[in-house]
Amino acid sequence: MAIQFRHHHRVTYSDCTMGNHVYHARYLDILEAARGEFFRAAGVPLASLHQLELFFPVVESHLHHEATARYDDELIIEVVVTELDQQKIAFAYGVSNTRSQIILSGLTRHICVGADGKSKPMPPEFFNKLSLAFTGKTAAPVPLSARVPKMPS
Repeated sequence: MAIQFRHHHRVTYSDCTMGNHVYHARYLDILEAARGEFFRAAGVPLASLHQLELFFPVVESHLHHEATARYDDELIIEVVVTELDQQKIAFAYGVSNTRSQIILSGLTRHICVGADGKSKPMPPEFFNKLSLAFTGKTAAPVPLSARVPKMPS
């Protein structure tokens, strides 16, 4: 069973349109902030991965908007890892406000790449920390799949 991570975000003025609702593309920034906090809470801050020249670019994203968030709303972003192996990780997100109104659901998929942009496996120590954050226990690395998503050109 996947473990859920929660992050809180207060909607800023810069998140909003003149109509006082969060601009649709800003939700990707909000999800990115939550994802970064997930990595930090898992003991794998993204800065430490960048020092090793490991990056997790988004290769797929989907957002489903259900309601609007407005300036000064406090949002609760729930993050769950839905897929994990040594070369890729996927997240599902649920965004709601403090009134329990569902604002958005979404998903992102990422692959692990080096500084050259080519797919590469995560080091075992990082994979194990992410696996622990994903399931609550460390897992033996699975064989690498030959079907790794290609980077968009």
